[in-house]
Amino acid sequence: MASRTGARAPREVRDRVGELAAARDRVDADQVERRRREDEAFARYAAADLDAQKVTAERDTALADLDQQQVRVRDVAETKLAAVEERQRAVLAELNSGGRSAEDLAAVFGLPLKRVRTQLRAAKAGDATTNGHDAAPDRSPTSASATAARGAAAAGLPDAATASPAPGAPDPDAEGAATVS
Repeated sequence: MASRTGARAPREVRDRVGELAAARDRVDADQVERRRREDEAFARYAAADLDAQKVTAERDTALADLDQQQVRVRDVAETKLAAVEERQRAVLAELNSGGRSAEDLAAVFGLPLKRVRTQLRAAKAGDATTNGHDAAPDRSPTSASATAARGAAAAGLPDAATASPAPGAPDPDAEGAATVS
């Protein structure tokens, strides 16, 4: 019987080896399919990664352009505002040379007194460099009161000597009493 058992054993072993090989082939086939699907997924991911890099580069370029445009817009606005401020300064200087005090101008235009004085100094400095000399305007009491009356009439403002502040108007004697609006 030993020969029968020995003959059966190799056949059973061969059958078992065949079963294991078939199982291995199924596993290998599954691994090959899984590997193929993974390779396809890797390719899709790599393409998406490249697209993300392109989008990021486009975004950065667009933002840099916007930053440059913002700088240009600010520069243009600053230039325009400087011209507007120069016109405002000229009006303040004109009214001041017409006899209006800095306090009056601050109250009329609703500006802080400190700002009005700064604008008047800047106008005076600009006039001095424009006229080529540093001559100060005549500020004698007689000249100031006569000029004030003429300036007030020309500007449609009440005479500073006789006008009383409007109810609720800021105190012109208080430093910085007026607010910027």
